Amino acid sequence: MSAPADPAHLAPVQPAGPERPAPPPAVGEPSHASPPDRPRTRFRGDIEGIRAVAVVMVMLFHAGVPAISGGFAGVDVFFVISGYLITTQLLSEQNRTGGVALIDFYARRAKRLLPAVNVVLLTAAVFVFLMVPRGRWGQIGGDIVAAVAYLLNWRLAERFTHPDPTMPPSPVQHFWSLAVEEQYYLIWPLLILLAVALAKVSGARLKPVLATALGLLAAGSLAWSVTTTVGAQSPAFFQTTSRIWELAVGAGVAMSVGAWARLPKPVAVVLGWAGLAAVLVTCLFFTPMMDFPGYTAALPVLGTAAVIAAGCAAARGGVETLLGIAPLRWIGSLSYSLYLWHWPMLAIAATYWGPLSTSTGLLVIALSIAPAWLTFHFVENPIRYSRRVSQSPRLALGIGAGFSALGALAGVALLLAS
Repeated sequence: MSAPADPAHLAPVQPAGPERPAPPPAVGEPSHASPPDRPRTRFRGDIEGIRAVAVVMVMLFHAGVPAISGGFAGVDVFFVISGYLITTQLLSEQNRTGGVALIDFYARRAKRLLPAVNVVLLTAAVFVFLMVPRGRWGQIGGDIVAAVAYLLNWRLAERFTHPDPTMPPSPVQHFWSLAVEEQYYLIWPLLILLAVALAKVSGARLKPVLATALGLLAAGSLAWSVTTTVGAQSPAFFQTTSRIWELAVGAGVAMSVGAWARLPKPVAVVLGWAGLAAVLVTCLFFTPMMDFPGYTAALPVLGTAAVIAAGCAAARGGVETLLGIAPLRWIGSLSYSLYLWHWPMLAIAATYWGPLSTSTGLLVIALSIAPAWLTFHFVENPIRYSRRVSQSPRLALGIGAGFSALGALAGVALLLAS
């Protein structure tokens, strides 16, 4: 399988028997799926709303709410959203300019993602220093350094190949999913540029070349995911190779947005509601003991894709009627910071009080809204919307590097002090 053994109460990972390795205790989110800095199309309230659904799924699952047994699949929702949004931005730039400015793209990602990430990592390191036994500093310090480098998913995949059932979960373990997304952000623009070059050399149209590349990437990743989920479920949960197909599905929706926009309105309405239903069925009826991701992840992945695709048609009475309501849009706007903060706060609370009850877990989740709101308004947005930073990719990269240096130093300090 691949979902947490007992994330709800933040207890040590429980043995799962000889045929089923102990699963990881934290799942992701993110993020992720941050909206474009300057959207060039209409505001998509349905995407903001499905992002809210995803982060609530993950947080309630981690809080131990029994009814949300499949909340770990919120990370899959985030992956599809990210694939769609990033591909939309890249294709929009390619259509306008004939290419993709890699430095500008990575600068936008740096200013959007790195400040908040490293503020949370630095804060987590301080709490680890104050509250966690010294014997765990080395491992957590290594996790923080790996999180800064966006390689934590591979570190966890190796760790859960031979899990230690006595080891409490890392307070930064949820950063694995951001690592998967960042690795996707690294390779996907390069593949688009390669497709542009191949199309020019061969005289072929770009879209078929790009669709072929995307299809091969998705097919290979899905095959890997299905195969490795059966043989080594816990490591497969974290591997980029078993997750890329989920982002590729979102990218596929972005590449075919014109076709989705022409859907008959009644079809779009049914498709959107059916997609949301698929996500909710996953949330309520999947369990951590299922083989996952593998083919099982297709339900939340395709459900999310259906919601996004249906929204392209902007049909009256569609799923945006629900997903676009103000409370969900508000949660969706905070989803990145909520995802970053909720798990460290749960882990630290469990270190102080021991295994958490569901009610205590929910209280901690509610309290995490405060640092998430502060981070959103005083860290994320001032940098994200700064005209000076937006006009200088070098400055944006420098700011990202500066924040990353702080996070890395915090991790190294724990390593050296352990």
